[in-house]
Amino acid sequence: MTTPLIPSTDTGYPPRGSIRMYLDRGEHPATRMPLLGADLDNPPAVCGGCANKVVRQLDDGRERLKCGLRAHGRRRGRGPDLRDSMPACVKYAAASTAPRNT
Repeated sequence: MTTPLIPSTDTGYPPRGSIRMYLDRGEHPATRMPLLGADLDNPPAVCGGCANKVVRQLDDGRERLKCGLRAHGRRRGRGPDLRDSMPACVKYAAASTAPRNT
């Protein structure tokens, strides 16, 4: 029996999740586009205020915030779950405050 190789956790810093790794590179994790601003702690715009955000409902009734501009062809899924406070990408479009007529 072989033992799987597990990276050492003695590096002094916590491992980075895939979403944070994209943000560290200056890319939006859903669209793979450059971020609108370089300051991740104080972004000029966030996904929560974008007109391209969509809410997807899972089979069990839970809702997830997604991007309507996600990078196509990269995965079978519908992209990563977003947070309202996530820094926006350069494709950011301010959501209208006026109610929509449907």
